[in-house]
Amino acid sequence: MGVETAVGLAVGFLAAFLQSCSYVVSASYVRGSGKPAWTLLAPSFGVMGVFAAVLLPLAWPRAGSPSPDWPKLLPFAVACIVMCMAGNGAMFFLLKRVESSRASPLLALKVPILAVAGVAATGENCTAAQWAAVVLVVFSAFVLAGAGRRVTAGAWAWLVAACVAFCASDGFIAASCGACDASFGGSVGRCSFFAACAIYVAGGLLSLAALAVQGVPARHVWVRWAVPYALCWFSAMIALFACFSMCGLVLGNIVQSVRGLVSVALGWAIARAGRTSLEERVPPGVVARRAFSALLVVAAMALYAAGAQR
Repeated sequence: MGVETAVGLAVGFLAAFLQSCSYVVSASYVRGSGKPAWTLLAPSFGVMGVFAAVLLPLAWPRAGSPSPDWPKLLPFAVACIVMCMAGNGAMFFLLKRVESSRASPLLALKVPILAVAGVAATGENCTAAQWAAVVLVVFSAFVLAGAGRRVTAGAWAWLVAACVAFCASDGFIAASCGACDASFGGSVGRCSFFAACAIYVAGGLLSLAALAVQGVPARHVWVRWAVPYALCWFSAMIALFACFSMCGLVLGNIVQSVRGLVSVALGWAIARAGRTSLEERVPPGVVARRAFSALLVVAAMALYAAGAQR
């Protein structure tokens, strides 16, 4: 393993940890604020827009490089952030019904959705190993669903909505990177960093419009929830893009699937600390089942990636 790959893996684990932390913050908001779940979107994405605007000059193409294809990039960036907001909104509603230690691993249901969508869009079937991985992900979801209180039909609906929205957002991320690839001479890292900043600047502008309608939240909402959530989520996205640039998309996604294990560990620690409004205390056997389910997801991701290389 080269040094660059090793650093990429470390950054990928950091992205998984930060994203898991963002779920804890959003769960705290939807369970503790008494406000509708969607009201966290505008302030948090507004803060992310500020972060992205500060970083955008650092990501700008070098002098003399071709300009990004703005007519393509801007619609893709807006579509990407709209789908990302929709996915996060669905997650907020899900976290009102399901603990973050269960919700995070369940996001692996993106895999069967992506597999079916890929077959429908391109007509190219998955390999046997990839279909086996899809079945393994579905099995892990059923194992996780039984590890605690029953997952309601409403929670399953919000989970599917979140997965579909995040799948669409991932597709628009790829399209956004493609629209500015020529400006960076094939450098995946610099291109993805610029695309990420452009996408979240667009998100910040959309948030300004939303805040004008929704109203500006009280100061304690910004301090307790909006800024911490924005820090966790935006840092996770920057780390994830860096991981992809150093490890590639396949290995990067496998590393990212570890967030399920991270969320299970965080959930156990939160419950042990007495924050039962966020995570209920469960017997060790239930924690073990959740960890086993998260490990199945990691194995499924690895199997799916191995199938793609054949």
